[in-house]
Amino acid sequence: MLKPLHSMRKIFENRWVLVTGASSGLGEELAKRLAQHGAHLVLSARREDRLENLAADLRRVNGIDALVIPADLARPDGVERVLAAVRERNVTISHLVNNAGFGSAGAFSELDPQRESAMVELNVGAVVRLTRGLLGPMLRAGDGGVLNVASTAGFQPVPFMATYAASKAFVVSFTLALAAELEGTGVRAMALCPGPVQTGFQAAAGFQRPALSFAVLTPNRTIRGALAAYERGEHLYTPGLVNGVQALAARVLPHGLVTWAATRTMRRLGRAPAKLNAKG
Repeated sequence: MLKPLHSMRKIFENRWVLVTGASSGLGEELAKRLAQHGAHLVLSARREDRLENLAADLRRVNGIDALVIPADLARPDGVERVLAAVRERNVTISHLVNNAGFGSAGAFSELDPQRESAMVELNVGAVVRLTRGLLGPMLRAGDGGVLNVASTAGFQPVPFMATYAASKAFVVSFTLALAAELEGTGVRAMALCPGPVQTGFQAAAGFQRPALSFAVLTPNRTIRGALAAYERGEHLYTPGLVNGVQALAARVLPHGLVTWAATRTMRRLGRAPAKLNAKG
């Protein structure tokens, strides 16, 4: 059963929450739900105009404060720009939501190497640096937490999405280890592992349709459940019955079988070539 609104207000109300990738998709939905719970927001993404429009709406509808920090977190200086802006505005972040990320699909040998490196920088590097940069004040206050958006792809190798799945496997492992370190401090950490969600992610990654269309969830349902799980102190949350079964299967079945099944799925979606091109 989901926690009622007033319960989640206890951990978010009048606290500052930083949401990355807030200009669309799950990030935008997270910002809207957090504002309903009384959180003040720092919104970061590359598209400043969309962030400003969202911030204005959230201030008007929810009566909260919302700051905008445009930054490209796939660039090495992006995280420092966000951290410096937070310090300059004298804002203490109580909760960090590492949502920014992107994926790609296709044979690794044929994908753009710069885009693959930027994906690792954003999906992994930015998560580590933002968490490290903001965790100290949370520990000193004995309050707050980190919510990292991973993926069900992080539970197994995914051929023809090799970099993306590996990056999300890092996020899952990193978050669970961090949660164990934080036990007893008053600071929480949780990895949200959604499957397919109705956002622009699939199109950006090169998919015409999701692998399991019957498992697709709305952003609203995904985030409602995720914030309730975070409030309960859970360390790992996979929304939806089908996604939960998929995650369990990836943990208990042999890696070879799981990888074979993932390869079959990618071939069915047309993202796996029948034969790799030899490139020098």
